[in-house]
Amino acid sequence: MRAKRWTVSILSIILILSFVLAGCAKSGDESTNGGKATKKSGKYTVINIGFPSSGADWADGPLAVAKVSGYLDEYLHPLGYEAKLTGFTGAAPAIHEALTSGDLDYAYYAGFAGVLAKSKGIDTKLLAVTSFGSVWQLAVSKDSKINSLKDLKGKKIAYQRGATPQMYVLKVLQEAGLSEKDAQLVNSTIPEGLSGLSTGAVDAAVVSYGQADELVKQGKAKVIHKGIDADKDKFYEPNVLIGRTDFVKKHADVNVAIIKAMLKAKDQIKKDPEKYYELSAKKSGRDLKQIKEVAVKDLNIGFPVNLDKRYLSSLKTIETFEKDNKIIQNDVDFKSWVDSSYLKKAQKEYEQK
Repeated sequence: MRAKRWTVSILSIILILSFVLAGCAKSGDESTNGGKATKKSGKYTVINIGFPSSGADWADGPLAVAKVSGYLDEYLHPLGYEAKLTGFTGAAPAIHEALTSGDLDYAYYAGFAGVLAKSKGIDTKLLAVTSFGSVWQLAVSKDSKINSLKDLKGKKIAYQRGATPQMYVLKVLQEAGLSEKDAQLVNSTIPEGLSGLSTGAVDAAVVSYGQADELVKQGKAKVIHKGIDADKDKFYEPNVLIGRTDFVKKHADVNVAIIKAMLKAKDQIKKDPEKYYELSAKKSGRDLKQIKEVAVKDLNIGFPVNLDKRYLSSLKTIETFEKDNKIIQNDVDFKSWVDSSYLKKAQKEYEQK
């Protein structure tokens, strides 16, 4: 009897061990997901994507949705990678420094900055235009006596030189039939411009959407021009996804995966725009009304995730502006900068799936 009990005990132990080992195999480094092996241990190679931030951890648009919805994980984890999105309050200059040092693999930001970086010798590839629109507005002080764009003649206007606000203010003056010489342009940060509006130190200031709302509520300012309501081909600007050339060439599968994640995110935004606006407001800390104020009604235009002629033409216009205003000196070779091979592969694979 004792021998039988030992035999039963040994068999029980073997059986238990077999179940434990089987469980470990399922919860260890690999598991089956739709017949495809994926690493699940959390030991992924991190790829770094930088974006400009005003303090909120929200990249906006397709990339942000791809992150919070898990689409980046869906396409990158099977390859052994994980995306880390990092906001840079130092905006484009800080992002360019990180690209140069190799701390960033990709940048997700304004086309203005992408063109500037390429011209100044930062070796990148343009992978996709991710969004298209305008967040810029012109606010004027209550005491400025500015009621129309033509009233800007001779007025003191605050703007940020060497960035998109400079391009915006010159377009506004052009729309009014005025030139740069017809106004007193003051180079300043946006906070300085808002402060100047409040005290009357300047007559007008270029601001991003929502930034002048408090002054408007206080009766100290009013907004007389919004880029989002103006001519799309003139005032809308593309945001882009670029990658360090050395990284892009070595990681074709990663490039394709990121773009597929954004294509899926774009479809989600199109399916339920209201949900996207609410998410954007929550994550960015902005008011929902402000988010909707700069929303492009045609989402195919607003979130293209492509490299169509319309957007490349806009980028070339930006290059011309930067050269004319001596922000850059060197031409951008668009033929070598634009690499559509990863986008085409991503579109094909995503559509097939």
